[in-house]
Amino acid sequence: MYISDLEITNFRNFKSANFKFEPGVNTLIGENSVGKSNALYAIRLLLDDTLPINASKFLESDFNQDINDWKGHWIILKLTFKDLDSSEAANFLAHHSEDITADESTGTYALYYRPNKSVRKRLFEFTQQSRRIEDLDEILRDITVNDYETAFTCRVNADFNDVQIYKELVGDFEEGIFPDPEDDNTNILGNISPHITLIKKEVSCTFVKALRNVISELKQRKSSPLLQLLRGTAKDIEIEEADAIREQIKTLNENISELNEIDILTKKIKASLNKTLGYTYSPNVNIKSELPEEIETLLHSLTLWVGDDVNSSQGKLDDVSLGGANLIYITLKLLEYELYQDQDEKAAHFLLIEEPEAHIHTHVQKTLFDKYHFDNTQVIITTHSTHISSASKIDSVNILIKEPGFSKVCQPSKGLDIATCKRIERYLDATRSTLLFAKGVILVEGDAELILIPAMFKAVFGLSLDEIGVSVINMSSTVFNHIASLFDDQRIHRRCAIITDFDEAIDVLPENPNEDNKEQKKMRDSQTAGQERAEILNSIYLNNPWVEVFYASHTFEIDFVLNFNKHEIKEILPAIYTRQHDIDEATRKLDSGNKIIVGKEAIRLANKVGKGWFALLLSEKIDVFTFMPDYILKAIAFSSPDLTRDHLIAMANYRIKNQDLHLDNDVEISLEDMTLEDLVEIIKKDKDDDDLIKLINLLGVELREYAH
Repeated sequence: MYISDLEITNFRNFKSANFKFEPGVNTLIGENSVGKSNALYAIRLLLDDTLPINASKFLESDFNQDINDWKGHWIILKLTFKDLDSSEAANFLAHHSEDITADESTGTYALYYRPNKSVRKRLFEFTQQSRRIEDLDEILRDITVNDYETAFTCRVNADFNDVQIYKELVGDFEEGIFPDPEDDNTNILGNISPHITLIKKEVSCTFVKALRNVISELKQRKSSPLLQLLRGTAKDIEIEEADAIREQIKTLNENISELNEIDILTKKIKASLNKTLGYTYSPNVNIKSELPEEIETLLHSLTLWVGDDVNSSQGKLDDVSLGGANLIYITLKLLEYELYQDQDEKAAHFLLIEEPEAHIHTHVQKTLFDKYHFDNTQVIITTHSTHISSASKIDSVNILIKEPGFSKVCQPSKGLDIATCKRIERYLDATRSTLLFAKGVILVEGDAELILIPAMFKAVFGLSLDEIGVSVINMSSTVFNHIASLFDDQRIHRRCAIITDFDEAIDVLPENPNEDNKEQKKMRDSQTAGQERAEILNSIYLNNPWVEVFYASHTFEIDFVLNFNKHEIKEILPAIYTRQHDIDEATRKLDSGNKIIVGKEAIRLANKVGKGWFALLLSEKIDVFTFMPDYILKAIAFSSPDLTRDHLIAMANYRIKNQDLHLDNDVEISLEDMTLEDLVEIIKKDKDDDDLIKLINLLGVELREYAH
């Protein structure tokens, strides 16, 4: 059997969350403090018998902070299992039905942390009597965590993440309506069982925590995986072998104790004691060797000697690299798990691994991920690693997204067919899989946009796209559909901007296509393809709030130069040409003032050296005065809804400082106290129209709208 769903209600990061899992290896990904570890802990509370029994006695801080007042609310952790077998654990969990056609291969197991029955009775009596909000406040105000109880239950048929069902089973705090605790419906709430250890004994749950001090962990007597393995090894040593070793150690202890130097030191200690205390009160002492004779204790004295690789000499564990120590620890834990799994017949095995990538080389991360497969074992991994996430199957990934007060969980494969999922999996190499971690995504056609968009944003605004959580992903084509389909109400709730070319011809084309020359035919074909692409993309994403398409009127290079950026291109001409005549000719065309000539020259130069190399050369010349095309600014604004006023103030400060804007000396200015309208007025001061247009544009779409 395996875990198919984990539902969490009101626990820590999660107000209402549903995780989906598949057999085999599953991954949880998301930014720091989003709740990945808390999700694993929720599973452990239900399945891990190494946790103390009072672990499920929660604190006030364990309630989700988005609840206005936790008092009276429940915490619910619920696991759904599929493919149940005939084991006792499966029988304990299974949803039995008199309907012979019902699926009895599904079962549930849940934890309720709720007010005890007397409190719930008081709430119900309030419903039956006054229902005055003042009386309810008084009841709730007196509740403490000491008035709460933990109940484990199986065969639960309630979805507590459904707001209406939660109100019916827990209570409607706004309307002051609470259910009768005497009417606990086992068909809905499940069978409350005092035998909380039954399921934990029938399944195994092994947790490999994220390592912060690997060396110390490996030396801990209670938790070291090496010592756990040695304890098992001690049991396997034959009695005759153990007796022979014990006799050898006994003899060795005697030989050490009888060394002449030891005997002399013993006599000196005795003489000193006699001299100090006298013969009557002086203790009788001796020095003896106490190498342990018990095999298990003796094996605990063994330590690992390691080298970072086959070409490195071995040394003590303290001398190995952090990555090497982490690899050893994980390997020992997996070996411990594998041996334990083989020895104990359980209904199911669950292996929970927290951030295995710490200090580990990228190639090793993917290799380890491939090795996490065990028979009859479901593995759930939390990770920040793009290398691990790129090797994951889309249908076994849960993405955690932080919202104010809570985290929500998204499944990127929900509603997608198998063929589409496989195409996406093939596409998500380690670089592109950053889109699974980003707060916002921009999909671009090729290398030019991939290189120049982040570089322009950094040079113009003083912030990197990484700082605002936006990833630019190179599609290496104009086929955006499969990747953009990840962003949807059913799947990932992140904004995805598509930047592509409308490919409108820069030249005036003949009315009759038959009159086209070779260059014009190429332009017309590109223009037709661009129009068709726009129609398809617009129709696909018309009603999708998470995806929006932004078009360059022509192509990236043409739109770049036509937006006041010929200076940057002129700066890189010496890197393209060696002859001054060629540089002068290109400069003449760029300075011609003719839109058609300027645009054609920009695309000609890009094609001459390759668009990627052209963009790389430009990235070295762009600066705070570079003009970002409007469609790119709008794409960045769309894909970064988490931009705050503090970000905009930082951008404004950067631009004012780096463009040497002189403000009135007799006016003390604090950007933090200004409205955005005030900020625009400052930028307008003493600037001509061309400068104003450029400055307002570069301060962002939001400020630009205020200026209008």
